[in-house]
Amino acid sequence: MKSLQLDIEDPVAIRTFAAEAAAQFPALNVLINNAGIMRPEKLLAQQPDLADAEAMVTTNLLGPIRLTAVLLPQLQKQPSSAVINVSSGLAFLPLAITPTYCATKAAIHSYTLSLRYQLRATTTEVLELVPPYVATDLMSGASDPRAMPLGAFIVEVMKILKTQPTPPEICVENVKSLRFAAESGKFSAIFEGLNAAMADVH
Repeated sequence: MKSLQLDIEDPVAIRTFAAEAAAQFPALNVLINNAGIMRPEKLLAQQPDLADAEAMVTTNLLGPIRLTAVLLPQLQKQPSSAVINVSSGLAFLPLAITPTYCATKAAIHSYTLSLRYQLRATTTEVLELVPPYVATDLMSGASDPRAMPLGAFIVEVMKILKTQPTPPEICVENVKSLRFAAESGKFSAIFEGLNAAMADVH
């Protein structure tokens, strides 16, 4: 395993990174867009420069779009390849204290649908990973007992990825209540319950 570093907020750095990655790893055939930041926002007391909101849009949405655009020619050279975009259960039912984060993840879901459709006749598979609330350092959730343990999440995701054909959306059991809240007819009740329960996360 080797690593390369880039600034996902910098379009020039993304292009440089893509060229370097393609040169060093000509067989590169998988892109996982996983970078993301999540910050609480008090909209009634929001600063006029919108720094947090703009950083989340740049990192969570523009970053994956830009990186996909510059790496797609490399992926298309391979006999088979994949793009995996990480959205969130909050793309489908938002957490009110993080409105811009949730909006960027909803946009990633929509972008992924369009990308998959446009690439349907190619050898590049487009998948969406839809995490629940996982115990990570994102929004100080690492020590929250309500969060899904990271190890358990990884094990379940890998099990799903091994199925044939791969589901276009990778949803562990813990996220299905959020992902399918609208379809279940329980959106309002789940929305109210989630936001009441999570009001003290940060």
